[in-house]
Amino acid sequence: MSIKEIKNITGFSTTTISRVLSGKSKEFRIADATSRNILQAAKKLHYRPNILARSLRLKKTMTIGLIVSDIQNPFFGELASRIENLCRQHGYSTILCNTNEIPENEELYLKILVDRHVDGIIITPIHTKEWAYMKSFVQNTPIILIDRIFLNTDLPWVTSENMRAAESLTEELLGRGYQRIAFLGGTRGTYITNVRCEGYLNAHEKYGLKTNKNLMLFKGYSKDAGEAMMLEILNRSPDLEAVVCVNNLVFFGAIKAVNELELKHQKRVMMAGFDINEFCATSKRPVISANQNLSEMTRSTVMMLLTQISGSKIAEKHVTIPISIIKYRLNSLLPW
Repeated sequence: MSIKEIKNITGFSTTTISRVLSGKSKEFRIADATSRNILQAAKKLHYRPNILARSLRLKKTMTIGLIVSDIQNPFFGELASRIENLCRQHGYSTILCNTNEIPENEELYLKILVDRHVDGIIITPIHTKEWAYMKSFVQNTPIILIDRIFLNTDLPWVTSENMRAAESLTEELLGRGYQRIAFLGGTRGTYITNVRCEGYLNAHEKYGLKTNKNLMLFKGYSKDAGEAMMLEILNRSPDLEAVVCVNNLVFFGAIKAVNELELKHQKRVMMAGFDINEFCATSKRPVISANQNLSEMTRSTVMMLLTQISGSKIAEKHVTIPISIIKYRLNSLLPW
């Protein structure tokens, strides 16, 4: 249904109807009775605005592109949900793209979103640095990195204190007497793996301990990768005491192998990982989780992007948010 049909029913001018439907009644001092009549007519006719025409008029599509690396990962699922909700509150729709940890998909979706003239893009990148033609996109479309970032970039980003959190996880284990601690990493060269591994190494250095390279593996961010790394580590080092997992999916895969080991040999392996708080809340076993503040991460990212879209200058281009280290049931002596 068009504004012309609302005009035929109400008798008001196209300009008045347009202003009411755009929510500008008070701005143009349109009488409440007039606004009510127009809105009732629009509702009766099931009026829907012409999005394309509105976009051309405002020079905005009122859409945000969101590229995540793995929507099956509960962490990125919650991140996407929070971003979509925040964008909707500010009048923006979200186009979600899942790269499935494939760099070529990231490049493809970025091109598609730019071609669709989205007003801004949020990415959890797989690449470790900007690729050749990425700079040309940024000239016309604001892009914000979240969680995973490029260290050497002019692009704005929001991430967490990943290195410090990994260091704290490892220090907690070392402080409790565990010395043979494995590190199950993601993909070599990626930001998350690099900084969290560095935190793991820093903690050993603080305690004056050399790290055993046989206790470090890097095979990806999936559950299958976590299980495969854990089985390989246990085969190499049956006397393993504890493990730090680079992300939640690696933890979920690793703990499957650990549970089987513990049932078979009655041997305890202490587990620590990132963003496993939901598992910790339902499990009876002692475990340590580094929980990222998704609420603050997504809020900061969306507000930063909306500020850029409005043409204003953002106060800080790079934001790092603290991570909470939560210890679950470490003081309980459960039978194993």
